[in-house]
Amino acid sequence: MKRNNPLTKEQQALVEKNLSLVYWVIMESIHVNETIYGFGYEDLYQEGCIWLCHAAATYDPACSQFPTYAKKIVRNGLLSYCRQMCLKQRRITYLAVGLHGELLADGEPVAQPDDFHAQLNMIETLDLLAWAEKKYQGVAKLGVKALELKLKGMSISDIAGLYHVPPPHVGAWISRAAQKLRKDRLFLSGLL
Repeated sequence: MKRNNPLTKEQQALVEKNLSLVYWVIMESIHVNETIYGFGYEDLYQEGCIWLCHAAATYDPACSQFPTYAKKIVRNGLLSYCRQMCLKQRRITYLAVGLHGELLADGEPVAQPDDFHAQLNMIETLDLLAWAEKKYQGVAKLGVKALELKLKGMSISDIAGLYHVPPPHVGAWISRAAQKLRKDRLFLSGLL
């Protein structure tokens, strides 16, 4: 779905008045499954709200009542979203722990690196990130620092608490840093 201009006040009022419609579409038409990525209630509700905004932006009062129109748009949008998520699920490798504590990927044992090489790789990666952190400024620098902290075992929420910002800010920092690092030939050559 391409982005439209922001909603007008009237369209915003339509969305606010009909938010419960998203709940009912999910309950009537979609199978919520909290154990599958993207099929939890909150994910579905968020996606449904996006489609409700799309319905408000494209609504023509001469054609039908808004709830009738919006319900169809939200339902179709959520079904499309679910199809996309199912396609993504096919490409995901599922990890599990076997009966004897071994790591399994899609039911097959996964070769584990020895501790020495894993530690060495971690140290080299942290050194590379420390080098990159000195090179960048602003959001990219914060993102590199957040990547370092994640490698050291901190969660996004922990990092957000450290900087007194909401967790989505940290995710945005990391995303910006990753964009820069993917284009940084010196950094990439250090990973080889």
